[in-house]
Amino acid sequence: MIDGDAIDGEQRLWYHAPAQDWLAALPLGDGRLAAMMFGGVREQRIQLNHGSAWSGSPRSGDQDHRGKPENLAELRAALAADDHAAAEAAAVRLQDADSQSYLPFVDLFLEQDGIHEPLTYRRDLELPTATHSELIKTPTGQVRRAAFVAADPSVLVIMVESEQPTDLRFRVETPLRLLGTRREPTMITADLQLPSDVDLRRDTIDWDDDPAAALRAAVAVRWQHDGTEDAAEDALRATGVRRCVIMITAATGHPGLAALAAGRTALRDLDTCRRDAVERLDRAAGLGAEALQASHREDVERLYGRVGLRLGGAGQGSDLPTDRRLDRANAGPGGPLAVDPGLAELLFNYGRYLLISSSRPGGHPANLQGIWNDRLPAPWRSNYTININLQMNYWSAEATGLTECLEPLYDLIDVLRQRGAGTAREKYGLPGWLAHHNTDGWGYTAMPGAGIGQPRWSMWPLGGLWLVRHLVERLNHRWDEDFARDRAWPVLRGAAEFGLAWLVDAADGTLGTAPSTSPENAFLIDGSPYGVGVSSTMDLTLISDTLRQLTRLAGRLGLADDPVVTAATAALPRIPAPSPGRDGLIKEWLSDPEQAEPHHRHVSHLYFCYPGDHDDERLADGVRASLEARGDESTGWSLAWKLALRARLGHADKVSDLLKLIFRDMSTDRGGQSGGLYPNLFAAHPPYQIDGNFGYVAGLLESLLHSHDGTLRLLPALPAELPDGTLTGVRARGGLTVSLRWAGGVLTEAEVSADTDRTLEVSWPTGRATLDLKRNTPTRIPL
Repeated sequence: MIDGDAIDGEQRLWYHAPAQDWLAALPLGDGRLAAMMFGGVREQRIQLNHGSAWSGSPRSGDQDHRGKPENLAELRAALAADDHAAAEAAAVRLQDADSQSYLPFVDLFLEQDGIHEPLTYRRDLELPTATHSELIKTPTGQVRRAAFVAADPSVLVIMVESEQPTDLRFRVETPLRLLGTRREPTMITADLQLPSDVDLRRDTIDWDDDPAAALRAAVAVRWQHDGTEDAAEDALRATGVRRCVIMITAATGHPGLAALAAGRTALRDLDTCRRDAVERLDRAAGLGAEALQASHREDVERLYGRVGLRLGGAGQGSDLPTDRRLDRANAGPGGPLAVDPGLAELLFNYGRYLLISSSRPGGHPANLQGIWNDRLPAPWRSNYTININLQMNYWSAEATGLTECLEPLYDLIDVLRQRGAGTAREKYGLPGWLAHHNTDGWGYTAMPGAGIGQPRWSMWPLGGLWLVRHLVERLNHRWDEDFARDRAWPVLRGAAEFGLAWLVDAADGTLGTAPSTSPENAFLIDGSPYGVGVSSTMDLTLISDTLRQLTRLAGRLGLADDPVVTAATAALPRIPAPSPGRDGLIKEWLSDPEQAEPHHRHVSHLYFCYPGDHDDERLADGVRASLEARGDESTGWSLAWKLALRARLGHADKVSDLLKLIFRDMSTDRGGQSGGLYPNLFAAHPPYQIDGNFGYVAGLLESLLHSHDGTLRLLPALPAELPDGTLTGVRARGGLTVSLRWAGGVLTEAEVSADTDRTLEVSWPTGRATLDLKRNTPTRIPL
């Protein structure tokens, strides 16, 4: 039942001690149910999350909009008069209540008495099998534990084997409101009420007994063992146990994103939640632990095994526990990867594992912390920040073959489209749909800030335009006419319609945006910082990119006569393109004012370079100068964005510099704008944010392969620390699948296949070729 299959390559995190805090615990998940496994000798903590556990309800996003179209007119008048203070005040008056929060769920504690003082202890997270295991050796025998979350039927399974009889106790605690527990001979259920609101600004948590104001939820635990059951009211107890299987599941009253998109907003009641959880346990118990384990491994391997990366020198540090390995690598004078290049492979595999574990069809997208959160309230509500963070979570999904993991993101976009149309109409008097700075599990689209937030981050209604880029990338990587027509087109058209309506005429005949922000950044006017101005490069780039993608898709679908397409075609030549300004930097606003924070973490004005595909060599020097002026040091997600940008530019030396910062350990407090890795390899903002993990995967891939401009470019920015390696199965734009091998920094072998007959231009550092590809036929690239 519990085995120790050999796992090749850098595909395991392991430790010689239980986790002392949450950032040393190890994550499991299936996109709905998630667990942080602490391990332990006589007591093991398991912190459980559920992806649909959000404060509030569907009506939380339907609050009366405090701003109206007349307030937008007031703001624009202040900008026209160059009265930036009045414009900022008007922007604050447009703010609505804040979005809701992703919640912790329950804490589970497995106590195991009768274990002697251990001689050795080890816990592992095997990435290819998505399994957490523990091995405890004592003078009287061994204790083994293994745990995994089986996606079908979404159950956490814990298996315990002991060579000596032990006494077990399993209890449930929660930071939520406990409505009651029910105890049966081998099962316990807990009924929960979730908060109706979590207000970070007031530091309050509200509980509303109205069933329509907040979710109800249920947790169910069942076990089977070979010992003697010991009755207890609040826990499961048994004595003389050698073998035990524990199954845990949960259900909430959330109707699901697909239902919200369809207008079905009714919450499921508590009885339904409890019945759902118990029925799921019944099904899992009927299948049995071994069958669940086998199907779970097959399910994970189907996704995880699509792409492979092996790096020379990998494995040379894997004889050390992961936390000590990270410490040792950081002690080397040449940087972590010069000491231990295998860490690059491990973190790449870990990022893919985390996406598989936190984002699966039918669930919610990966939020700021993926699907794992133990805090109430969580940092930044652990919600969806859509001015970079949610998008970064999915940058690598297509390339790594994890298309299924994008389904929850598409579902959320569908909800935003429905709700954002009302917000655009009521708040601004405009057509189309929008989303502002952040959203939540209910599809919040209003303008956050609660009347006291800084406009530099809250006054940004173009989050939807960035999100639709993911549907475009789906089609860029693999054309699917049904997806294009039925799913991508309505979303893209609505976002473009709002973008067109948001544009204003400038005196010189061009089109711009007013108000306009460059997410979270500010500029100086007479020495004072302001965030609200006119025509940020980010605004203009996003709108023009969306309009360009719309016209391309319309041409392919035979919809060029659509009135929004006609308007987009007319508007595109009038939108100013990115351009260099003072000191050769890319202008962040069209007027090029003085920067308030030259080293700001956001690089939104460089969107056109990455993740966009605007390929203008004349701007490369400006992008380079802008990145140098910003500096390398920053938050974890910003380091990842800069990594991708440098890779897109072909700056291998700067890729190396950024990797040194990404792989820093967080044992040293360097402040809130300095990223790195925690002991469990979670990326630090700080605090923990998962976007840094996902962004790293995308950035590393970008250093190995480009496909954004129609040419397949191999090893465009290979860092010196990774001179030898193999990459297999990676997906590239144009329906391509690519594998390559390099040694001594030189490409030695490469193969490509396409899902249609086509001609392909390929380049690499020492050559280029034109290939005639036949559908689904691997073709060796002549080096």
